[in-house]
Amino acid sequence: MKTITTGLVLTVGILFASMLPGVAQSSMSSMPAMPKCASGDSVVGVNMNTKMYMTKSQMMAKSAGMSQSQKQAMMAKNHVKMMCKSQATAMGAKPMPPM
Repeated sequence: MKTITTGLVLTVGILFASMLPGVAQSSMSSMPAMPKCASGDSVVGVNMNTKMYMTKSQMMAKSAGMSQSQKQAMMAKNHVKMMCKSQATAMGAKPMPPM
């Protein structure tokens, strides 16, 4: 159950980061900034409580069918932070198992 919740939270973070500015202009101020990573270093969503991260495709799969407000609430509840994969692994974060 905890793994599923973590997955949902990370999914929310990646989806927020990939939204078009025109679609969610009003909620952009409450969304985390998307980090700029080196070429080949992907952006991941890290659950800061469990120190597990999800890729963008994992997050999109987990949050399919959720509204933007549901995604934002899940991300906030689970303390998800967007960062470069290299930074996540440097802090000891582990990848989420495949779904």
